[in-house]
Amino acid sequence: MALRKWAVSFRNFLNHPRRVAVLCLMFIVVTLLLNGLLWKLWSLHRDYERLTADIKEAEVSIKKLSVQLKQAKEPSFIERQARDKLDLVTDSDLVFVFADQ
Repeated sequence: MALRKWAVSFRNFLNHPRRVAVLCLMFIVVTLLLNGLLWKLWSLHRDYERLTADIKEAEVSIKKLSVQLKQAKEPSFIERQARDKLDLVTDSDLVFVFADQ
């Protein structure tokens, strides 16, 4: 008897297309959640955003390095670096040597 009532109520439920559509959508969402597909999709989206940001950062770095490389090819830059970093002088420079006291 209880099975018959359940079958009648289930048939009445199936007679309403909106209810069936909602039930199907709920079933699909639950299946995707349990399967892990939605989690994987979200994770891929997050990775895509992170990689896009990393690519933009790398492009900016490449531009800065290309400017520095252009500067490094100039003789005046090389001379200035030799003077500053290696303490080198040219023939026209005046050098003072102080004795230790």
